[in-house]
Amino acid sequence: MPRFVVEVAGPAGAGKSTVTHHLTARPQFVGASVWNLPRPLYVASAVRTTPAIAALIGATRWLPWEETEQLIRLDALDQFLRRLPEGDRNVIVLDEGPVFAFAWFRVLGHPCFRDGRRDAWWREVLAHWAARLDVIVLLDGADHLLVDRLRSRTKDHPLKSSSDRELYEFAAAYRREFEWVISGLTAQETGPKVISLESNGAPPEELAAQVLAACQETAHAG
Repeated sequence: MPRFVVEVAGPAGAGKSTVTHHLTARPQFVGASVWNLPRPLYVASAVRTTPAIAALIGATRWLPWEETEQLIRLDALDQFLRRLPEGDRNVIVLDEGPVFAFAWFRVLGHPCFRDGRRDAWWREVLAHWAARLDVIVLLDGADHLLVDRLRSRTKDHPLKSSSDRELYEFAAAYRREFEWVISGLTAQETGPKVISLESNGAPPEELAAQVLAACQETAHAG
């Protein structure tokens, strides 16, 4: 199978991390995300993204720290992917990669990411990452199941103790922005293939098998 990059995306509680774990247990898969990359990469990316950070300050009239960190993490992930050696582990599975980060900008980031002030930036980054992603797996499920999983899992989440209504609205907001981001990526000349899967009651190993089959089909088609 040729080397390519898959991102598993979806609202909180959809089972992204579990499916990713099942995939990366296979010898030809390696996991990555915007989190927990080597510290030197983040340091280098902080320097490399200085122009993007300056443009963000110009749009917001201050330094939005969380958005700045997200810019740095995205660049660090890009550099990490570029530096990975070719070899047997030739499928990269992203759990919280660019699709997650872009949706985060639009759900939780500064209004400038939604009101048109950053349109030029959006055009640039969507074209950039569309050429780097081969497959986007969009996992979703019924709202009540997502809420149950979110509350019962050990992994922390800032809205874990929120009301059902707040969690439903949060999931709906992310769904809208995932759709916006994915539409922007797939509109590019070299955009990724999108696979939508429902995680309602399906064992994670079954979902992982479906993802694997779709990856193989996409690789062979290319």
